[in-house]
Amino acid sequence: DKAIQGAQLAGGACVVEDTSLEFTALGGMPGPFIKWFQNKLQSEGLYNLLAAYDDKTATAKCTLAFSPYPHADPIIFTGTTTGTIIEPVPGRGFGWDSIFVPDTPSEYNNNYEIPFSCMSTEAKNRFSHRGQAVRQWADWLGLNHSELFEIQCGRPATGDKAPSFKSLPAE
Repeated sequence: DKAIQGAQLAGGACVVEDTSLEFTALGGMPGPFIKWFQNKLQSEGLYNLLAAYDDKTATAKCTLAFSPYPHADPIIFTGTTTGTIIEPVPGRGFGWDSIFVPDTPSEYNNNYEIPFSCMSTEAKNRFSHRGQAVRQWADWLGLNHSELFEIQCGRPATGDKAPSFKSLPAE
């Protein structure tokens, strides 16, 4: 709904993003409520939520919804990164970056736990849930740039002349 409303307000394309962080031990919580949990508890409090549990695994998800024109159903792109929650580690980043260690190839991390907050921007974008979703969107834009350009140039986007967008190949 947000992407559709945004496209209507903008009179053109709109993309919105939502992020969730699901703790396995808590049955997927805080999930999409991570922003509010982070604001109230900070990273230390989020880590402490798992203190009584052996299972510190988590899944980070990013969902991008892209509405290419007003009233268009959004196209959804989802990135998922599994990892582990650790005690907060100072570094760059924001939100819960200091407690989330993504499952990364050992050739990258030499088997050390490296949270998002200690990764370079390039590495974080390579391994992150958001980076995955943005790459999917970019690939889709590459497949559909001609149709999108025609919409921007005034081609009707409804009725018999509505654009037919190509889908990304299944992984």
